[in-house]
Amino acid sequence: MRLPSFFANKSKKTQEQESNYLTLTLTPDEILAAIWAFNEEQLEVIGFDKRAFTSIDSLVHQAAVTIDKAASLAQSDVSKVTFGLSHYWLENGELTKEISKILKTLSGDLELEAQAYISLASAINHLLKVEQSVTPHAVLVGKFEDFCEVHLIEGNKVVDTKIAKMKVNVEKVVVLINQLAKEDRDLPSRIILYGNSQVLVKELTHDTLKDLFMHEPKIDILQDSDLAKAVAYAQAQDLVGHDLMSATLPTAKTEVGKTNEFGFVEGEDILLTKDERPVEVEETAPHEEGEKKQLPIEKGHPLEKEEYAVELEGEFSRGGKSAKEDFIEVASTVGWLPKVFGIFKNRPSGKWLAIILGGLIAFILIASFVIGQFLTTADIIIKVQSKNLENDFKTQVVTGSADSPQLTGEEITSQASGTQKAVATGNKKIGQNAKGEVTIFNITSTPKAFSKGAVIITNSGLKFTLDEEVEATSASKPGQPSTIKASVTASEVGPQYNLDLGQQLSFAQFDEYSYWAQNDAPFSGGAEKEVTVVSKDDLDRLSKSLKDTLTEKAKSQLKEKVSGKKINDDAIVIKVLKSEFDKKVDEEASLVNLSMEVEASAIVYNEADLKENIAGSIKDEVPGDSESRAQDIEIIDLSAIRNKDSLLLSGKFRAKLVPKFNIEELKAKIAGKSEKAARSIIKERNEVADVEFKFTPNLLLTSSIPQDISKIKFEIEAI
Repeated sequence: MRLPSFFANKSKKTQEQESNYLTLTLTPDEILAAIWAFNEEQLEVIGFDKRAFTSIDSLVHQAAVTIDKAASLAQSDVSKVTFGLSHYWLENGELTKEISKILKTLSGDLELEAQAYISLASAINHLLKVEQSVTPHAVLVGKFEDFCEVHLIEGNKVVDTKIAKMKVNVEKVVVLINQLAKEDRDLPSRIILYGNSQVLVKELTHDTLKDLFMHEPKIDILQDSDLAKAVAYAQAQDLVGHDLMSATLPTAKTEVGKTNEFGFVEGEDILLTKDERPVEVEETAPHEEGEKKQLPIEKGHPLEKEEYAVELEGEFSRGGKSAKEDFIEVASTVGWLPKVFGIFKNRPSGKWLAIILGGLIAFILIASFVIGQFLTTADIIIKVQSKNLENDFKTQVVTGSADSPQLTGEEITSQASGTQKAVATGNKKIGQNAKGEVTIFNITSTPKAFSKGAVIITNSGLKFTLDEEVEATSASKPGQPSTIKASVTASEVGPQYNLDLGQQLSFAQFDEYSYWAQNDAPFSGGAEKEVTVVSKDDLDRLSKSLKDTLTEKAKSQLKEKVSGKKINDDAIVIKVLKSEFDKKVDEEASLVNLSMEVEASAIVYNEADLKENIAGSIKDEVPGDSESRAQDIEIIDLSAIRNKDSLLLSGKFRAKLVPKFNIEELKAKIAGKSEKAARSIIKERNEVADVEFKFTPNLLLTSSIPQDISKIKFEIEAI
């Protein structure tokens, strides 16, 4: 907030403060400030600004800057505020204790009197009614960086709300909108976007929404200034007791219509829970106070949470600070200055003004000195020139207890299981072997026995085997061979072995001029076909593929178990616990399935312990006026070899050696000294490059080091 000026027209500002009002609208990542006033039956925004904030810590500062800018545009200061809150700040439409505390701190630090809060959905509902003078029926979509809220408004109230606390894309927004639809409810053909909606409005096309709406919906955008105006309309309606005429901001482009019934519930403490709030509350007319009103709202009614703003009283009405404020907190901020400046409202004489100003300056100087000497904590950062030491290291990480120079580690395991199918690619011929009968001829003068399985071959190379052992007698006369019948079977399947009669065959192991055979009838029965079977390569490829998949899964689960510890990928051991195929090699099949389970194990350790270990191992290499610290060690290269119960680490490190300081002696030297004198004492060491001082609380009018050495802290930073 801007501090009041001594030279401004105070009577004019008093009149302006009585007729000007402030709204603060909080989205998940922005704060919007609007200062407005009544212009007959219209609302006129006379100052508007917005700022982004990144954390709760920056919220108060950004709010102060935003309000100051809006007040500068309006040429007016205000002290009463109404909050407009995204559902990011609410839980089931209610303030939590944590958010209540944040609003309390915000109001207190900015010296604001918090009056009421309202959800953005309810405020937009009211704005739509004022803008188009019809009962609103629309879907509201508020998209922000890490949050999205979707509301359905109909019948002058917010009837349903869905939220997502994450980054959302257009598909997720469509899912949230779809959750609003019920069997007895049709979604209105109107969507109103606010927040970070530039990308979303391009992606919400007819194709993405065609399954949700009976008709293609109209899509409008609410600018940030419209959100602030919506909250202002809600605040104005409470003050005058009825809806105002439509008004627009000069800088805001509004593309929306429709609105909602609105009212304020007064007399409720924002710090009370929903079940603790009383039904009877107090409502204040525009220029009359103290009038009581019983609002016809039952406990649990939707309007209690959505359609009515809840008034904030108690500690909020006085800026959120209790009567027992801590002296240091008050004295170390400028929050008390506006109270002191209230003295000047009655225009004292120049003499008294000079006396008061002199006393005020003296008080500030004395208070700053006392706080700086006895209550302030000094954090001193000494930036020193360091010397680099590079070397190799080797150490062992063992599970359980370990003695120096070993590190203590922990073995962790993770299992992953799954199944996978593959297409069989092997080929195999199957069928029947041809059979027949041959006459064996023996032209020699001695008998000849032919064993079972003896091979006879046709002139074209087709092979047959004897089904039984046979013996051919010797030739009865020279030139007249003996004969004997024998059954034969083709050595392979196929129709080519179905021989015609009269084919001559010879024995593979004997002289064809001494012994031969001939079929007196055709051979038959030979047939074949080619089928797909499982090959060994199929099994090998499937096993490797599934093992790789389960290995990555087990490693990922393993890393999720590691909290703040180091794990080396190349030292993770993978063990296959189970591997079962449902088909064998050469088995006819089109698909083969594998079920497998693997286990990943690793020994993990704390990287800070490794650096401590290295720092301790090089003490003998460090000069006496320097020291090696774990925080100044950088691991340049690292490799790990896993043994059964240990992990061997080796690599290269770079250590920054910093000068040693006698901290207690240095504290005694600089205690009570000015910042300049303390810097000179510390920089007596040649290695000191710079010195930074951080005081808590940070006082502008003193920079003395505390007398109490326990409130002096040093941090040595190597550069």
